[in-house]
Amino acid sequence: MGKDEEEGIENEEIEEDEEEEEEIEEDGVYSLRFDDGMNPLDFTEIDASGLQPYEQFERLEYEALAEKKRKALSQCQPVLEMWLSSYFLRGQKEEVSGSAREGLAKKARREDISQTIFDEIMETMNYRGRRRSRKRKKSGRRKGSKNKLSPEVTRKLGEANLHYAHGHYEEAILILKEVVRLAPNLPDAYHTFGLVYNAFGDKKRALNFYMLAAHLTPKDSSLWKLLVAWSIEQGNPGQARYCLSKAITADPEDISLRFHRASLYVELGEYQKAAESYEQISQLFTENVEALKTGAKLYKECGQIERSIGILEDYIKDHPTKADLSIIDMLAAVCMENNAHSKALQHIEHAQLLYCSGKDLPLYLTIKAGICHVHLGNIEKAEALFSVLQQETSDLAGIVSEVADSFMSLELYDFALKYYLMLVGNAGHGNVA
Repeated sequence: MGKDEEEGIENEEIEEDEEEEEEIEEDGVYSLRFDDGMNPLDFTEIDASGLQPYEQFERLEYEALAEKKRKALSQCQPVLEMWLSSYFLRGQKEEVSGSAREGLAKKARREDISQTIFDEIMETMNYRGRRRSRKRKKSGRRKGSKNKLSPEVTRKLGEANLHYAHGHYEEAILILKEVVRLAPNLPDAYHTFGLVYNAFGDKKRALNFYMLAAHLTPKDSSLWKLLVAWSIEQGNPGQARYCLSKAITADPEDISLRFHRASLYVELGEYQKAAESYEQISQLFTENVEALKTGAKLYKECGQIERSIGILEDYIKDHPTKADLSIIDMLAAVCMENNAHSKALQHIEHAQLLYCSGKDLPLYLTIKAGICHVHLGNIEKAEALFSVLQQETSDLAGIVSEVADSFMSLELYDFALKYYLMLVGNAGHGNVA
């Protein structure tokens, strides 16, 4: 078979694949396409199973992605069969003596071959994806992409817009339905539908039509942002969260969208997702320590203490010369709450070496170091650190109380009394003033 003939067959296969996979863009963005037999207007209403329009779109996207994965795996089936055949043939030829040796050898071969098969499958999938991408660039416009509108559709869409502009909303709706029948994947029609229903005062139906337009133009971040605002206004947090995720995909550099989604997760009580969202923000915008601290706090509330500690420690590793000391404070506090006082003290002392060389630690870290020494039995060292409380004149009631409580929890009553009396003394001075 000649090279030209092979490329011709390959191009035919690619065109067939593109027709089936056109809903998934090359950059992974889902783009809705209505096929024959689908009525786009059905997606502006709650369906028979009670799914809202955005939930119906979620289902469509899930099915499209599942189909894409299924196809990718089926394309790798010949590779899998080849490796399995090779595995069994090699197994028949090997000579193994001793049951223990045989078991170990089989396990080693199985693990080795499994990993090799997996690597080969992934390489084949990646190669096919790269080959397909190159062919698309050569073949010009993709199937399913925007084509020139027919004169009839262009004329009808213009008429509908004129009716809308003159306030003839019923007439506009009738013509727009005809446009949708002729060109179901034209976003302009749904956008005009949204304008008409918004003018009617039916903002909920207008939103549903804008949702259709947004799915047909998934990279239009401004439209997704409008849908977020309207969803919140209509008291639909689930829909707002969905539209926020789409807006973030369309405009990944807009940090406010990510904060908005994370806070919405908190509002919905989905603390795990909220923690993950804040962590993602801190990874993308490394100097945003508030996102990091909020993520660590939420992980802790979810009972994921190690995860909370882990992301704070990662911040320190990534900042070897200069860091926000409030991160050290929070890390030490989380460790202390979990009775890991030695670990907390190590972090504080490490921070002093890295970030405060030749300078005193901030008061809040000095006191935490002292409390760690109390729990580790180093009372003299703790008292030396607490001596700074005698020199400070600012309001230290909270810190002094924390020191007193730490002694009290260990039944060191004389030391606890000393600091409780200090609180009384401070209160007396405050009353005199």
